[in-house]
Amino acid sequence: MTGAVALVLAVTAGPLVAPAVAATPAAPAATTAPAQALKIAAGSEIVSAGRTGFLSVDGQHNVLWTRYADGVTTKLAQDDALSSYDTTHGTASDVVALGDNPVMGASHKITLRDMASGSSTLIDLTTYGYRYLGTVGARVLAYQRNDNGTVVAHILEAAKGGEMTDRVITGLPDATRDVKVESGSAGAAVLRYSTTPDGVDNRGMEDYTVADLASAKVITGRGMVGGYASGTAVSGSHMALAGGLFMGDTDTSLRTTALGGDQQRWSMDLGRVATPMVGLVGDWALYGNPWQNNEGYDSGEAAFRAVPIGGGSVRKVLDHASSLTPTPDGDLLVRGGTVADGEGLYRISRGADGAPVAKLIASTGERTGLTLVGSEVPAVAELDKGRWRPRWQLSHGNADVSVTLRHTASGAQRETEIRIDPAKWEKPGPTWVQLDWDGLLGRSYAPDLAAPNGAYTWKLTAKPRNGIGPTLTANGTFTVARKPAPHDYNDNGSPDLLVRDGWGNLERKDTYRAPEDGQLKSGDAARVGGGWDIYDQVTAVGNVAGADHGDVVARDKAGVLWLYLGKGDGSFDGRVKIGAGWGGYTQLTGGGDLNGDGRGDLLARDTAGVLWLYKGTGNWKAPFAPRVKIGGGWNIYDRIVSVGDVAGGPAGDVVARDKDGALWSYLGKGDGTLDRPVRIGAGWGGYSQLIGIGDANADGKADLVVTSDDQVYVYHGTGNWKAPFAPRELTGISNSWNDELA
Repeated sequence: MTGAVALVLAVTAGPLVAPAVAATPAAPAATTAPAQALKIAAGSEIVSAGRTGFLSVDGQHNVLWTRYADGVTTKLAQDDALSSYDTTHGTASDVVALGDNPVMGASHKITLRDMASGSSTLIDLTTYGYRYLGTVGARVLAYQRNDNGTVVAHILEAAKGGEMTDRVITGLPDATRDVKVESGSAGAAVLRYSTTPDGVDNRGMEDYTVADLASAKVITGRGMVGGYASGTAVSGSHMALAGGLFMGDTDTSLRTTALGGDQQRWSMDLGRVATPMVGLVGDWALYGNPWQNNEGYDSGEAAFRAVPIGGGSVRKVLDHASSLTPTPDGDLLVRGGTVADGEGLYRISRGADGAPVAKLIASTGERTGLTLVGSEVPAVAELDKGRWRPRWQLSHGNADVSVTLRHTASGAQRETEIRIDPAKWEKPGPTWVQLDWDGLLGRSYAPDLAAPNGAYTWKLTAKPRNGIGPTLTANGTFTVARKPAPHDYNDNGSPDLLVRDGWGNLERKDTYRAPEDGQLKSGDAARVGGGWDIYDQVTAVGNVAGADHGDVVARDKAGVLWLYLGKGDGSFDGRVKIGAGWGGYTQLTGGGDLNGDGRGDLLARDTAGVLWLYKGTGNWKAPFAPRVKIGGGWNIYDRIVSVGDVAGGPAGDVVARDKDGALWSYLGKGDGTLDRPVRIGAGWGGYSQLIGIGDANADGKADLVVTSDDQVYVYHGTGNWKAPFAPRELTGISNSWNDELA
């Protein structure tokens, strides 16, 4: 057959002094990119490169040819997602191999389409009984399986007259049972083969060798040994192999062997390059993990580097690379990116000093590294209505992300890590990250300060896990705004407890909910001042004097009532005398809004058991309107608490404990009067104090704090008048047995 004739001619042509593959062809001007910018689709990989254009495959597996001259792109095929692109569509030529199956390796009819001339050649492998391996230049490589399980590799090529030649590649062992075409250049192909019989475990270790395609002859003998997932490359002077010695080998290396006479060998460890790809340009080897912009991990190496064959200083050529292919003139086209020039297709060629240099020839229009694609950051965080949930869209999700929030006035801040699902780290396309802020500031591992109202800054920090590109930062501002809360003295939305000790010192404990379990806790007590032992009652009354912050009234032992205006920073203004004659009341309680006007009111019970309402006016000079009688009979209670809205009514409610320890609820009707009492339950007599703290869990309902010895509990309001309180919860608030809370 014609293949045999061609083989004889090749063998009888005389001694093979230097194989055709050793010659380095001159670089024609036709491969130079045009002045206008070329484009390559985002998500594409490079497959092959010729003298007039390049072949790529996009994210939808479309096989595309792009001309250098004008940038025109032509779709040639659509492959299956399982397709491999080592040499199945060709390499180092304007000739593109197209098959009759979406998986090229399963094709039986191969069409060689010359994109420079427009001509096509059909090779029907079924005529020969061969299986397809790949295409290098205009030569199709295939194999034939013998009856004994061994294989023979063939080169099919159209002769000048259109006649098809079929040549056997000589030099492979007779016991070869498996062969693949791993890579190729203008005149050579790297073959991976195995002689291991079926059923024998060779740990994924196979042989790699180079076949000269002009002579159809192996020119490197058994070549080198490596795992079957190793990367390979061949040039006019060298073969390169990068990877481990066997499958699963954690130690990777780059090894080269010279083609021709002495076959000098050289190697170097690759360290953090676990699954390397490799290319050759002149006397340099280039290597790196085949990572796209969003792929890789922090213990690996993203950069695409070059090293002189034989050893020398390593140079970074690209910040990352994901695929490569040789050009007919000995350069490389590499799909990758640099921070300076962005993502795209780079041509790597020898520079003035012989070292490889990269030039962008086709851009995707994307920046290299992590970028901010979009954001949705609410300008106002209304924390009394729920959590603040800003979000940012990153160009990919392979990143370690944190957000730092900072209160402009005080400098208090919190850094929060936003965890991205590891399953989405290398998922293609943009990724949203969202902060679910609970309204706390402080240490990232133990925040303990409710965020004050006011101006804030946010800073997003996203560090690429793969090391590709710089750390991304973005900044902005927002405002925290809540409605005034009756027990909030430092304008941070969380209720405070006033603590008066046995020495007359007044302190303030700012509460917060622990993020890990929602338990009500308090920070360190802040001193308000001393000398408060001159008062026999101290009562938090909410905003009665017109400011946004809670106020306090205190009655001295002479029966004079004094007003302390909250300043909103945790302290109080100098006291203002309200008036005398308050000594006739056995109990004062405040904080709830009984008439629905938005201001706190004061309740006072006289010695006859009559309960009186003093409505807040909003005027600090006269903070209470004249008293209005609510009703008599209140002497049956030993404790009365204006607790706020706990039962879902139109205004603040009142709870009262009788002398048998039963607790009763009086629903506020919204007009300054109370509905009939409803018994909540018994067993409340063991509590030494009952304090209407306000809304401690930000659910819009008032809560009740109680003390028993040194323990502090909270009953959260439910909004249900039949059962106004949820079961009690132990708080993390410390309390001394002789402390008085307000």
